[in-house]
Parts: sequence; structure tokens; C-alpha cells
Amino acid sequence: MSESPDPVQPRLVSPWWRWVYVLLGMLMAGLGLAGAYLPVLPTTPFLLLATYFLARSWPELNQRVHRLPVFGRYLRDWEEHRGVRLEVKIWASLVAVASGGGGLWLGNGAWWIQVLVFVLLLIGLVVVWSLPTIPRRHVIRK
Repeated sequence: MSESPDPVQPRLVSPWWRWVYVLLGMLMAGLGLAGAYLPVLPTTPFLLLATYFLARSWPELNQRVHRLPVFGRYLRDWEEHRGVRLEVKIWASLVAVASGGGGLWLGNGAWWIQVLVFVLLLIGLVVVWSLPTIPRRHVIRK
């Protein structure tokens, strides 16, 4: 099996826009990091947005984000295969259902808060399962 070629580096934005993109990239990375610990805040979309903005404004920082021990693998998967591993989808779903369901079951919030949490949980699950799945033959164990 041949290795996929390095992705083409996107064009950098103008110097003025560069700082706007850097700030947006850092904000999205921060939200993605927070989403790893907060049950209703998604991680993946924010990290993908962070890499979009950083690749066009500060490629060196974008490469550092891709080398992060936890999130880097998933970003590289997306960049190389435009998909998510099946086990990541399963894990994300289990964590979302456990945390969202536990919050609904143990929480004593108003009915509209419970409905909101339930709807957000469903939206998150739909987003996760609508992403393309990387075929097993492309997954290299690391």
C-alpha cells in the first residue's frame, strides 16, 4: 500500500488578515480543547476550523497542533483521508450519551433545559455519524 502524498499547503492570507486568522485559529483551538472536557461542546468541528485558519496564517503553529499527542492523530486522519475512524465515532457516541444521558437523568433542571440538552445531544450524534468513516484498510495502527 502506498503512502498518501503530503497535502498541498494552502495559500497564506494577506498580512492584515493573517492576524485575524491567527486569533480565530487560537479561539477555535481553545474551544476544541474545552469541548474535550465539556459534554455538550463538540471538539472535532472546532479543531478542524482551527487547522483551517492556522494553515492559512501560521503554518508552523498548525503543524504543532497536528503533532499534539491526543488530537493530532485525528486531525491527520481527517487531512489524509477526509474521515473519522469507526472506533472514534463509537467512543464519541458513548461519551456523549453517558454524559448527556447522565446529566438528564441525575439533573433536576427545568423541562426546557432538559429538552435543550437532549436536542443538542441528538445533533451531536447526527454530526458524528454523518462524517465519512475511514475504511479499515486505510487505518494504520500507531
